[in-house]
Amino acid sequence: MFERCHSPNEVAHLLRHRYGLPVQLLAGRPMITTGSILGALVMPPDLGRKVLATLDRSYTAPVVADPGERTWTFLVAPPGPSSPVDISVRRCLAGHHVTVIPGGRYVMLPTTDSQLGWHWAGEPAPGVLRMPPRSAVINAVHQVTTMRAPTR
Repeated sequence: MFERCHSPNEVAHLLRHRYGLPVQLLAGRPMITTGSILGALVMPPDLGRKVLATLDRSYTAPVVADPGERTWTFLVAPPGPSSPVDISVRRCLAGHHVTVIPGGRYVMLPTTDSQLGWHWAGEPAPGVLRMPPRSAVINAVHQVTTMRAPTR
C-alpha cells in the first residue's frame, strides 16, 4: 500500500484520504493526537491478537504495530462526553500491560507495509473511519484475560 509513497506528505495524504484519519505531520512523521476524535489503548501483541479476534466483527479495529511488534496500539472511539477510565479498571488493565492513552498524546501511524517499521496489525477499512468504542476494547481485554469485571 505504501510502495507508491515517496515522502511523508504522500504517506499522510494516503492515510487521510484512504481511511479518514486526522493525520498531522510532526518531525516528518505521520501522527494523530488522542482526544475528542479518537483514543488509543496500547498492549502487548499476544494480547492484542486475542482482543482483535474477540471484538465484534461490526468494528474494523485500526491497530498500529511498532517496529519489531513490541506493542500494538488500538485506535478507538472515545466516550462522549469524555469520561476517564476508572482507577480500578486502569489497575486491572495495567496488570496485563494495557495502557489507556490520555488525551493530547501523539500516536505514530504506519509508514510501511514491512514489519521493520510502523505498520498495520489491523488495517482499517477504506472510507469513513469507524473505530470500536473504547469500552468494547476494554471489554474484549476483560474477556480474554478473565480479569474481574469492573464495578461502577
